[in-house]
Amino acid sequence: MKVALLSNVNVDYVIRALAGSFDAARPVGYGDVWGQLLNPSSSLNAENPDVIIFLPDIEQILDGSYDTKAVDEWFANFDAAMKREKEYYISDVIFRSNILADNDSTLEADICSYWLNSIKNRTASHVNVHILKVSSVISQRGKSAVFSEKLWYMGKIPYTNEGTRIIAGFIADTLRISARTPKKVLLLDLDNTLWGGVLGEAGVEGIALSDDHIGAVYRKVQQSVKAMGMAGVILAIVSKNNESDVQEVFSKHPHMILKREDFSAVKINWRDKADNIREISEELNLGLDSFVFIDDMAAERDNIKARVPAVTVPDFPANIEDYPAFIDDVFRKYFMKIRISDDDRAKTEQYAQNAKRKEAEKGLTYEEFLSSLRLQAERVKLDDAKLDRIAQMHGKTNQFNLTTKRYTRHDIERMLSEGFRIYAYNVRDKFGDYGLVAAALVDMKNCEIDSLLMSCRVMGKLVENYVIDDIENDLAGLGVKTLHAKYIKTAKNAPVEKLFDGLGYDVTAKNDSETCYEIDLDRRPERKFFVNER
Repeated sequence: MKVALLSNVNVDYVIRALAGSFDAARPVGYGDVWGQLLNPSSSLNAENPDVIIFLPDIEQILDGSYDTKAVDEWFANFDAAMKREKEYYISDVIFRSNILADNDSTLEADICSYWLNSIKNRTASHVNVHILKVSSVISQRGKSAVFSEKLWYMGKIPYTNEGTRIIAGFIADTLRISARTPKKVLLLDLDNTLWGGVLGEAGVEGIALSDDHIGAVYRKVQQSVKAMGMAGVILAIVSKNNESDVQEVFSKHPHMILKREDFSAVKINWRDKADNIREISEELNLGLDSFVFIDDMAAERDNIKARVPAVTVPDFPANIEDYPAFIDDVFRKYFMKIRISDDDRAKTEQYAQNAKRKEAEKGLTYEEFLSSLRLQAERVKLDDAKLDRIAQMHGKTNQFNLTTKRYTRHDIERMLSEGFRIYAYNVRDKFGDYGLVAAALVDMKNCEIDSLLMSCRVMGKLVENYVIDDIENDLAGLGVKTLHAKYIKTAKNAPVEKLFDGLGYDVTAKNDSETCYEIDLDRRPERKFFVNER
């Protein structure tokens, strides 16, 4: 991707530092940000960047007025310049000088908050707009290390050499995070991992977990893990312990931040941890390559590395004082997302519900189990949130994805304007709501299912039979006689390789990587499913 960095001050050195890691657009000077963006013949538009990063100086924007009207004007210009096909990052702001803070304790904070809220208003309505939280890294290093008065007055350069490295490094890390596929599950040991000491030896009162000394280290770790769960990370326990002892810690220890319900899967027993992890993978229906395992014991870590090599196993810190920073780094390195959706925040509850479904399945035949779930499905109307979710599914769904086409929100909107028909389905059962878990894009011009995908949450429940039936019924009502479809083979979508065959579609062409199908909608077979419409 090509990256452009724009500012109302001189950030050429930051751009040059970024160019070491990314294809960075050439510096275009400063001050003419909106002219460069709005003029189709500008040098910036000629380079056609994929990602545009704004790193503005708030003091220059306000120009001594300290009036939020200047902020409104800046964002009005942004709204006019924004295009759906590009990604935008807008940094939050921090004042270079301390004069305003020294003289008015609230005005500086009010302006920074107003700026941040203005960004949030855009991120809420536009999936391609993101916050770049530069102020946090500047605050960590200190203004004196980041800003240079000498360079400012020499050439409107706000940053010291160290500040340039800090800002460029933070931007590069943010872009890498946005480009990588995040892990999903954090597997945690208990003894000397969520608390200090061995529970079986020390008892509930003897473990280290408190507001001071070493106990405070583990409490801080639990606070971070709790925040990770709220950010959409699926939490699981894999511990060699007596389950009754652990339950006593959860229910009685006054300093436990984490609760039993924060964990979507729990394996507390004396079995090999590799076997427990494989079982969790099956219960959650998630690949082992989406797991990260944290354990203080080197022997356990080596065991998982050898026996379940797909699982990521970071080295545990040698000094316990470094443990909270280590956990924060694990989050940023493996799990952090630029944007967290409501669906992400609901992950813990969703996967806990899935564990209940697994338990309910025991002792029943397959059809008895599906019938007992009392599945309901609803084709939903499209709105901004639904389109964002469909784009998210196209970006990350691998197993139940017939063509694995990676469509963005902009692509989907374009396809709608070109006459494509989009189907989206919410599903729930007696244990809870799965949310929007199935979607299909149909090319009406060619009468072809261009994309069909479904969340792994509902795989194996014959929901796909209902979805296909509903799509076909709708298309038949619109006069479609023959419907075409396609399966394009990838490394991960083998579970749906024979989906259309099983639904009664005829093969019209086939090679090693692609199979083409068609079906006469007047001669469709009856399909079995256990879904009721809402």
